[in-house]
Amino acid sequence: MWRRTDKPVRRRPVLGIICLVLTAYFLLPLCIGILHIGMIWPTALLLLAASVCFWPRWPERLPRWLQKTAAGVIAVGLSVVAAVLALMILAAAHRVGPSTDAPRTVIVLGCEVHPDNRPSLMLQDRINAACDYLTAHPEAVCVASGGMDDDERITEAQCIRDTLVGMGIAPERIYLEESSGSTRENLAFSAGVIAENGLDTRVAICTDNFHQYRAGYFAKMEGLEPLSAGNPSFWVVTPGYWAREVVGVLAAWIRGY
Repeated sequence: MWRRTDKPVRRRPVLGIICLVLTAYFLLPLCIGILHIGMIWPTALLLLAASVCFWPRWPERLPRWLQKTAAGVIAVGLSVVAAVLALMILAAAHRVGPSTDAPRTVIVLGCEVHPDNRPSLMLQDRINAACDYLTAHPEAVCVASGGMDDDERITEAQCIRDTLVGMGIAPERIYLEESSGSTRENLAFSAGVIAENGLDTRVAICTDNFHQYRAGYFAKMEGLEPLSAGNPSFWVVTPGYWAREVVGVLAAWIRGY
């Protein structure tokens, strides 16, 4: 990838500036107190790319074997990331159809609940997606899934239920799953609720679009037939969460669950 040469090497300041702008975008959630792996690894790659754009000869100072190893690792890694992102995009696009489709059991995956028992922005978006589907399909029922973190006063499932009821969804259409603490448990325990109550195993999963592939992966492991009823994420956190989810998908594949 980087070979010593006497030929002049052009700097690419425009590309370097683009890399720095993208770096700032990935790090923007720091302004609201968020930091995770999905912000860190893209930032590292973008800063590396920017440094090569501004100072294209510095890699030639590295040993030849290290140049080749780094080039190979980066190429393979980016290929894997691209493949996983493609699967995530396809899962998000594999959506429930128009209102004429047979109703499915809705599963709403929980996330942060504020101390005053209000749903976080991300959870509210998932609830809105569920409300839209349940309104369009009056026969459909819903499993609200999510336990309670240490800083939460009610379970995420209870928050989902209360908010849906406040939006006009009849409480008898909502089943609670209040024990899960991860995406894997969300789907495993929701499948148990579905089996116990004889609900339709064809499900519409209400979660962020980036989350649909892994949620569907776990749903299929539990014998469910998932489609997406997903929602876009807040633009500030979108790139980081997509990047973090790539790591989550790879971890699920490696663990096998």
